Amino acid sequence: MKKRPDYDVIIIGAGASGGIIGRELSDAGLSVCVLERGPMFETKDVSMDELRFPIRQDLMWATPKVGGMTWRPHSRTATQKVFPRITQGLDGWGPGGSMTHWGGVSWRFEPSVFKALDVWGQIPGGAIANWPISYEDLEPYYTKFEYRIGVSGDDKMKFGPPRSAPYPLPPFEQGFATNHFAQACRSLGYEPFPMPAGILSRDYQGRKRTGSCGFCQSFECTVEAKSNTRVTELREALKNPNFTLLVDRYVIRMTMNRRDRIEGVVCLDSAGNEHEITASIVILAANTFYNVWLLLLSGNPYAPSGIGNQHAQVGKYFHQHPRFGINGLFDELMNVHIGPSEPVMAISDFTEDHFDHMGLGFIMGGYIYGAKVTGNAGQPIEFAKTVELPDGVPRFGPLYKDFMARTYSHYYQVHAMLTDPPMLTSFIDLDPHAKNHYGLPLPRLTFDWSPQLNNMQQFFYPKMVEILQAGGAKKIWGGQHVQPPWEMTHPSGGTRMGENPKESVTDRYGKVHGIRNLFISGNSLFPTMSAFNVTETIGALAYWQADYIKQEVLKGELV
Repeated sequence: MKKRPDYDVIIIGAGASGGIIGRELSDAGLSVCVLERGPMFETKDVSMDELRFPIRQDLMWATPKVGGMTWRPHSRTATQKVFPRITQGLDGWGPGGSMTHWGGVSWRFEPSVFKALDVWGQIPGGAIANWPISYEDLEPYYTKFEYRIGVSGDDKMKFGPPRSAPYPLPPFEQGFATNHFAQACRSLGYEPFPMPAGILSRDYQGRKRTGSCGFCQSFECTVEAKSNTRVTELREALKNPNFTLLVDRYVIRMTMNRRDRIEGVVCLDSAGNEHEITASIVILAANTFYNVWLLLLSGNPYAPSGIGNQHAQVGKYFHQHPRFGINGLFDELMNVHIGPSEPVMAISDFTEDHFDHMGLGFIMGGYIYGAKVTGNAGQPIEFAKTVELPDGVPRFGPLYKDFMARTYSHYYQVHAMLTDPPMLTSFIDLDPHAKNHYGLPLPRLTFDWSPQLNNMQQFFYPKMVEILQAGGAKKIWGGQHVQPPWEMTHPSGGTRMGENPKESVTDRYGKVHGIRNLFISGNSLFPTMSAFNVTETIGALAYWQADYIKQEVLKGELV
């Protein structure tokens, strides 16, 4: 007699996509087990502690025991850098994943992004591709994300894509610094607007509105005003008797019982003991690096080069956001560290295809926003650790102390988030030498910025300086370069979705080509990036995938 699987569905990862799909499928009556490598924690376990959270990265970031990555600029060199954690604190840990410490920025991608190859064409060495789905396909699911999670925004913002409903919550009341930035932008003819954010501007569905404390990015919210799947989807899913959340479960491989089917997973508990769990459907819903890592690490006689890698597509087409910020010092008291640290004011005049690119030497674009803190939440310790110093100011002594005392309350940054196209030379694989605590190879990133990025940065830099000058900045410094290529901002790609199995890893629903019951979720599916932050699109995709899985289950195709 054939043994019944332990669950209908196993989901690997309890972050943005895993939390959403877990609730959707358990609400539909399926038995669901979500495996999360991090520990269980509750809101009472977090605090506004700079040293504990953004500095020491305690509780909400993967530990060096199970985290980490390596980097090299191109495939002709050996590994050049080894990191005990994925850089920039983007590695989720515990229920909610990296949404527990995100800044809350909740953009929709614009329609042109989904047909990027049609809009831009291909560049030399590029890997630009159309998405196999459209904005119209995802629009209902963007709306569902905004209402389920709780997003505050202005639905009349410039170049905002078509919407079927307004935001559920109004935008934030802006503070002095953000209004100052907005007025400087208006004086130059721009139309600034509040960035949409998964932070409550009003009480919503039993949660309280933000207290504007400033401890958003890199902190979990102490009053649950910042939205994430831990306090919304997972909390509701846990009310279902058919939903199981297992924490401290580090999945190290998926198992197969035939060429076209996943049998289950093998995971380690906190003591290092192995457990094998089976299911009719397996959904890989971790971050970009972990999704690729687990597929490659799960090579077996049915899939010798890694699961889903029969056409050598797993790990390909990595891309991420370049970003940089310019500092301005003002006579006025700005106190930019007070209030939500990410959802500030923005201008979108230079995003996607909304401006003339003739002669600029780059495609795509970026958005400019402010008034932004330096670092993550910009609180005093982190400010001292991360602020870029002007020429002539040392890292110690009276000049340094005077600069810190004068600048902290009188500065803000103007920031830009740019778009760099995926390139054929960028990929993730397994490092042949560097290993983690369990002796497993670390994911290795082979990546450098595309040749177009220098032209893009030179286009945006003077516009950002001009805004600071229009605001009356007495001193302007920094911003000559984007972040190094090994510092991560929304790492994406690696399991690209598409219609052609020879050029992608999954179909339009995230189902791995050639495997009947394995799905991948998250921004590792993205064929091409938008100028905008990724979380809301991750969430919309998860709702889209969950609907498809439910339909296939009803037809008897999966369970």
